[in-house]
Amino acid sequence: MKKHRPLSFARQRRRPADSPEISQPPATQAPRTVISGAAGDPGLGELLNIVYRRKWLIAAIMLGSLILAGLVLQFMTPRFKAQTLLLLESQGVSIPTVDSVLSGRAADDQGVRSQVEVLRSRGLAAATIKRLALDQDPEFNSQLGSSGLLRQGIADADKADHAGVIDAFLKRLDVEAVKNSRVLSVIFASIDPEKAALISNTLADEYLLSQMETKFEATKIANAWLNERVGELREQVSASERAVEEFRETAGLLQTEGVTLTDQQIADLNGRLVLARTAEAEARARLGQVTSLIKSEGSVATASEVLDSALIQRLKEQQSQVERRVAELSAEYGPSHPKMVQLNAEAEDIATKIDTEVNKIVRNLSNEVSIASAREAALERELSRVKEVMASSNDKQIQLRALEREAEADRALLTTLLARYKEIGSQDESRPQQADARIISRADAPSKASFPNKKFVFGTVTLLSGLLALIAVFVLETLHRGFVSGQQIEDETGVTSLGFVPLLDEKEARKSGPLDYIMKRPRSAISQALRTVFWSLSLATPGKPNIVVIASSQPGEGKTTIALGLARTQALSGQKTLLIDADIRKPAVHTALDAPLQPGLMEILKDGPDALLPVNYDLDTSLDFITAGESVEDPLALLDSKAMDEFLAQARKKYDLIVIDTPPVMAALDACALSRKADSTMLVVRWSETPRAAVTHALKELARAKGHLAGALLNMVDVTKHSKYLYGDSGAYHGTLSKYYSEAE
Repeated sequence: MKKHRPLSFARQRRRPADSPEISQPPATQAPRTVISGAAGDPGLGELLNIVYRRKWLIAAIMLGSLILAGLVLQFMTPRFKAQTLLLLESQGVSIPTVDSVLSGRAADDQGVRSQVEVLRSRGLAAATIKRLALDQDPEFNSQLGSSGLLRQGIADADKADHAGVIDAFLKRLDVEAVKNSRVLSVIFASIDPEKAALISNTLADEYLLSQMETKFEATKIANAWLNERVGELREQVSASERAVEEFRETAGLLQTEGVTLTDQQIADLNGRLVLARTAEAEARARLGQVTSLIKSEGSVATASEVLDSALIQRLKEQQSQVERRVAELSAEYGPSHPKMVQLNAEAEDIATKIDTEVNKIVRNLSNEVSIASAREAALERELSRVKEVMASSNDKQIQLRALEREAEADRALLTTLLARYKEIGSQDESRPQQADARIISRADAPSKASFPNKKFVFGTVTLLSGLLALIAVFVLETLHRGFVSGQQIEDETGVTSLGFVPLLDEKEARKSGPLDYIMKRPRSAISQALRTVFWSLSLATPGKPNIVVIASSQPGEGKTTIALGLARTQALSGQKTLLIDADIRKPAVHTALDAPLQPGLMEILKDGPDALLPVNYDLDTSLDFITAGESVEDPLALLDSKAMDEFLAQARKKYDLIVIDTPPVMAALDACALSRKADSTMLVVRWSETPRAAVTHALKELARAKGHLAGALLNMVDVTKHSKYLYGDSGAYHGTLSKYYSEAE
């Protein structure tokens, strides 16, 4: 039984003279509840830390996978692989092989791949099966029992499933081309090493035999075909050449030195037309120069045609002499003197003659232009006529070229086939055919099984199981819904972290319970954590926190334990503390402190301001507490009433600290209503358990109430697991730091 005694005090309008004055709560401020995601992408250290935290899960997955792989390998039938090597090569003779006649099999990449497919063919497989009677082998014929006898329902061996036997044979066959070579590797797998070697070698022998048979048949077919084809081509070439000559003669497409007559005419006319155009342009230029000088009243005498005229030059000389005499006599005689009149008349006569000669020159130039233009027009008409003739013969030339190409193609094909025919005919028919491949390494019976490859299987299983384990670990980390650090709460919600309270050891919890443990071990880690929480509350609250609401998002987060622990530690430290159980729906304080449920808070709010307050007293810690009281239909109406305001105002005057335990926010909004009346509200979050969505929802509801949210507290933290994270508060209350907290009673 807990030690407590009932107390009563009447509500007073005034505070006692000896009680300190408590200021009213500051203005409320809503927390930032918008989820913003992680503060940054996880680095290599965080990824390695995740792997280290989950190392036992990774080890379990890998170990289980290896054990399962070992069990599977024990029940698998071993197989042995035998290998035969074939080299593709020519026979080294001077004459071509039959394959070269049939378009030639070059030993290139395509040829090598073609021979690989030949070795994998069903026909070659059927020949090998027939030679070794593998259709009577139970390994290949599923219709046979282990003794080699047909199972019940099969009349005789002839009814065996040959297609199924070939399929089973091909499943065990692997043909590969050795890189950068003409070597083919024939690999056959069987449960019997001797059988594997025998089948591999037999398949290679059958391949060489099929090559020789194919070449022999091809030789006869090619000889007959070439003989017939050469005769046809000779007649075809003769007919093609005759058709070319007949068409050329009929169409009039005669040629000299490989050029038609029409082409020669066009070339000659083009040259003459160019010369005519040049002459016409020169004559027109001279005429234009003289005409321009006459129209501009310039000196026509400067024109090149005038300067080239001997008559005009003589007249110019006479004109100069007359002008010189006029100049000499003008000083002695007047203009009316007979000599002066005579000289002027001579000068005019000479000028008239010069003009007459210039006009003749102009007429001559004009005639030259006309003649040149007429010659040019005649050449153009002739060129047009020849072009029309050429255009009419173009279609015929196209037909002629087509006939010539056909004849040329026939001649080339005839030449090629004649050469091939002579080369084939020169072969010695008595010489046996040889394959274009040879065996360079026959298969021996393998001493070790190739399947299953235990090292490869275990290595692959180890790699894949490790990868699977890492994927599982990161999926679990991604799907982890709880908060594991106060820093994580601050990064993702923007709400201040008030620290964390470690989880009490299960043995100690069963022995005394967390509340008695706190009282018996005041220097323990959990006691120190609760004192740190109150100190963090003081820092996060403007002024001294007088009324503190303890809330949670869901049940089972240790909210009531935190409220009791916080109240008890502060009562033990000397503060006058009152604990109020406001969780009317599921009260727990009265059970933890072994006190009667009624009367309690509900009776206080119902009876009015003159009622006595049913306060209980914990003798062990000097803690006053009020239980929830009777159950009511609508506790929220009373908790958010004026009576509650008056009650808290009266209690504020008497107590240094009032701690109010409330129901979870997801269950009821009582905590939101009380947060508006308190100085500070603290949200308790269970470490690694409470879903982040639930915490976010609770923070949003508290923000809507517009109360002062001091922050969030992580509760029931497993310090051993918590120390493995890389957050700033990881490792607190653990390892070397645990030495700072004495557990002695």
